[in-house]
Amino acid sequence: MTHAPAELAAAFRRQSGLCAELGSPIWAKAMAMVAADIEADGAFGRLMADWEGDLDRGVLPLRLFGGLHYMALAGRAPALAAQLPSTGGRPDIALWPALVAAFGANPAKLRRFLDRPPQTNEIRRSAIFLGGFLDIAAQSRLPLALLEIGASAGLNLCWDRFAYRLGPHRWPGRDPVATIEADWRGPAPWLDSKIVIAGRQACDRYPVDISQAEGRLRLQGYVWPDHLDRLALLRAAIGAALEMRIHVERADALDWAAGRVAGRPAGQVTVLYHSVVLQYFDAAAQRRLATLLKSAGAEATAERPLAWLAYEQAPSGGSFELHLTYWPGGERRRLAVAQAHGRWIEWCGW
Repeated sequence: MTHAPAELAAAFRRQSGLCAELGSPIWAKAMAMVAADIEADGAFGRLMADWEGDLDRGVLPLRLFGGLHYMALAGRAPALAAQLPSTGGRPDIALWPALVAAFGANPAKLRRFLDRPPQTNEIRRSAIFLGGFLDIAAQSRLPLALLEIGASAGLNLCWDRFAYRLGPHRWPGRDPVATIEADWRGPAPWLDSKIVIAGRQACDRYPVDISQAEGRLRLQGYVWPDHLDRLALLRAAIGAALEMRIHVERADALDWAAGRVAGRPAGQVTVLYHSVVLQYFDAAAQRRLATLLKSAGAEATAERPLAWLAYEQAPSGGSFELHLTYWPGGERRRLAVAQAHGRWIEWCGW
């Protein structure tokens, strides 16, 4: 089902507000401009007139602007690059002409960006997951077998290669390539837990190949151009993932997870985790994921445990929350509430 121009414009205005709230004034301004263009039956509106996705789950504005940022980073939109801090530019009154020029030079490529969901690999979310992994290690006293679904390029499989400064708390990481800082509220996580990684596996329907420049630029395109700290962390994580030869399988998340969870070995705790993925699942797929994990968890033992670590937006909207379900037992706990990009983390304790 296609959408009326008013619906498309409203989606861009909502995302403009979120960008402003989350500290990206450039994209907030640009998305408001595109909303006005859609209402005036302009070129951007015509580009998206036949888009049939879900405007809430599909985050169409982030698809389009990921493509625009990619064009600037790739040298295909020099006027736009001159407006963006990520490419050494400075925004001024020429932002709208630069957006129009970027569109005019790359309409087919931009249209292809609309066909795939954003893949941000938000690196600061590793600071949110860290507390969960430490909790799981403290409970199980076993090595962690990591399974990430919706992993994009798998950069958050490298979470132990970062050092962490979480308010007054520190975690040194293993041969860290960068330091992640976050405003930490609440008690400390299990910082003394012994972490041993037994394996790292991941899947995505559209994995990003970071061995290619195209893949690396695509990931960077989804980071907002005035968030230079996020870009720096992303680039450091890309380096770590290439060094570690992280591989992400092309697969349906549910089928892939079902096979890995059912075949998990004893002597390690299998940890299935994901971040901001469920919004791309319909209700039936979300139920199927919960059912398959609950079924596998029913057979878990202390020697063959299973953990489900999920960082997703709360059903009521607004906040993002980290939940941990651990089997045997199946207790589900809310471990943290956090800012979408991990700039602050409110730890709920244990």
